[in-house]
Amino acid sequence: MRPAHVRHFLLLLTALCFISRRLEAQERPVDVSLCYLKAHPESFDGKMIRVRGSFSVHFEDFTFFDTSCKSDQGIWLAFGGDVPGIVASMVNDNFRTPGKDFRVNGISYGIKKNEDFLRLYALITARHHYKPDYRASATVTGAFFAAEKGIPGSGGDTHSGYGHLGCCSLLVITEVAQVASDPAANLSLRGVVFGPNGKPMKGLQVIDDILGGSPPERQTVLTDANGEFAFAISGQQLSIEDPRYRPVALKVEPGGPTIRVNLEDAKLSDWHIPICNSQDNAHRVGFSVLFELPSAMNSELNETIDGKTYFVFPRGKTTVDAELFISTSAYDTFDDVVAGADIRFRQRWIKNDAGDILGIDSRGRSVGGEDWRDLSFQAHEGARYSIDKPNSHRIFDQILDSACTVKP
Repeated sequence: MRPAHVRHFLLLLTALCFISRRLEAQERPVDVSLCYLKAHPESFDGKMIRVRGSFSVHFEDFTFFDTSCKSDQGIWLAFGGDVPGIVASMVNDNFRTPGKDFRVNGISYGIKKNEDFLRLYALITARHHYKPDYRASATVTGAFFAAEKGIPGSGGDTHSGYGHLGCCSLLVITEVAQVASDPAANLSLRGVVFGPNGKPMKGLQVIDDILGGSPPERQTVLTDANGEFAFAISGQQLSIEDPRYRPVALKVEPGGPTIRVNLEDAKLSDWHIPICNSQDNAHRVGFSVLFELPSAMNSELNETIDGKTYFVFPRGKTTVDAELFISTSAYDTFDDVVAGADIRFRQRWIKNDAGDILGIDSRGRSVGGEDWRDLSFQAHEGARYSIDKPNSHRIFDQILDSACTVKP
């Protein structure tokens, strides 16, 4: 007969195994068809589910659909982890803190960033003229939250609660599989980088961004001995940010021919901004970087949970007329601009008098005819405008060009 302490240990081990199996069963996703889920959302409230559907990605619409479903109940989508939403809506989920999981009802949900996820994200964010390039479908696993039943007599069997204007039930995606697209997509990208001397650059880091929300999904690779690089699943923006060379940001077309990137010496374009003269600071606005406002312009400080922003507008006008924004909540530079077809823009390093990098100055014109400029500082600050009035950007360039840094 076993000693008492051994029997107790075995009983405890058996109990722990039983509890573990029960917890595993509770976390195991329930397979359900999208049509059944839309028709009976209450049956799956708070459960982990696995379901297949197509993605509707438009302004104020990030939902899961199947054209054969009879129910009009919407299923709003959100990614787990630190992956932001990708459409403009009242949900305000376009920015996530890097490395921090998404939370619903006090519970955190991560996401498996495997190849299937990367492919899906590249498909649903690929766009031209703000229209999606592909209709993507996938099997997703995630946590489901049913919305409340609609008000009796309001018509239909719809629910309300989550998503844009409380339109929908909510599915928080934690894993993606079996991704498909219409039309079929080739998301690969190849290129070669040449230095200022015209020779291939070895060992240079190339950045590929899949632009959706902020921050974007980012991949990096080093060029080989021939200056070549490749991405199997590429986004629409390519960057090189080596301090020795002028920064490069290119709109690219995955699946196209090999691209050629020619680097320029950074010294030919660097913008060195001085330390502020404290006597002039009364006429300046900003944070660690200050900008001088001409007498014709006024500003107003707005504070939100995302940060602080100065709205800059003509005197006699109000903040609704502002077209220049100086902010501590610097979002990704090219998200809105890259959606255009033929974008032209240039970049240069912003440095202090000691030669330390402070940020990047980007400017250009979109296919829609908008002149834009964006100063993104490493101190998580930014200043930007985007306007379609001819020559009206000049006064804003005057303000941005007056930049100076506050003494440490």
